[in-house]
Amino acid sequence: MESNGSLEILDVCKVAPFSDSSEPLSELSLPLTFFDTLWFRFSPVERVFFYPLTDSSDPTSFNSVILPKLKRSLSLTLRRFLPLAGNLTWPSHAAHPFILYTPNDTVSLTVAESESNFDRLSGNKPRKATESHPLVPKLSISDETATILAVQTFFNK
Repeated sequence: MESNGSLEILDVCKVAPFSDSSEPLSELSLPLTFFDTLWFRFSPVERVFFYPLTDSSDPTSFNSVILPKLKRSLSLTLRRFLPLAGNLTWPSHAAHPFILYTPNDTVSLTVAESESNFDRLSGNKPRKATESHPLVPKLSISDETATILAVQTFFNK
């Protein structure tokens, strides 16, 4: 377990797009448009969505019921939106960057626990951005590739 301020990382798993033997997944390359490249000057979009658990929910039920359903749902969704499981890549021999999905690609799903005040973080009042920053999942970036999507879910201790 790793600690990140008020956030304790419990698990980092990889979720692959759902694949069955009737329709195996194959490599997919998707060129970017001119309008896509305009966004390169900006930081990636980082969104945090808050979903409260019921009072009867606890870490055990989260791990045994909610998390498996979340993984399955993400896997089924990635099957329909394969580019989200791929990487933005710009090899040195290519003139332009493009999105590349290969059958081994996955999306990182981080499960974390937080001591932060859920009502304060999810409320509609001003707060410092630094309070929400640890809740944003990290994208894997190198000189030639960058992951397109990462998901992080957390619950209160």
